[in-house]
Amino acid sequence: MQLDVEHTRTRNTIRSAQVIITEMSHFVLHVSQADRWPAALSNLANMTELGLAAAITVMINGTAIYAIQGTNDWTAAMERAAAAGVAFEVCSRSVANHALPVKTLPSWFRIVPAAIPAIAEYVSSGATYIKP
Repeated sequence: MQLDVEHTRTRNTIRSAQVIITEMSHFVLHVSQADRWPAALSNLANMTELGLAAAITVMINGTAIYAIQGTNDWTAAMERAAAAGVAFEVCSRSVANHALPVKTLPSWFRIVPAAIPAIAEYVSSGATYIKP
């Protein structure tokens, strides 16, 4: 019985923390290199599991955009996160610089004019910057 009470208290504390974090925070995960996707997806899964999906924007630029093409385990994880409420934004300059056709991007991606100014705007508005 004691264990059940402690477990319930722990769950309630986590839920309370999630509500406070969700209401007060926004997080920007910046992925600019393709080899950083495993770390980024791990961060994203952990934060989504905590109920923070709606407070997360994943900003993608540089060579990281290569990983958003086609269907694979990484894009499947991204799609699940998007369905949970995570926003995905991709830099139009990176798309152009790497000659990727915009029509090949998943429909749940939002294209922004430039990643760095967009990140700066998020941070100036109080977002927490995370570079996996």
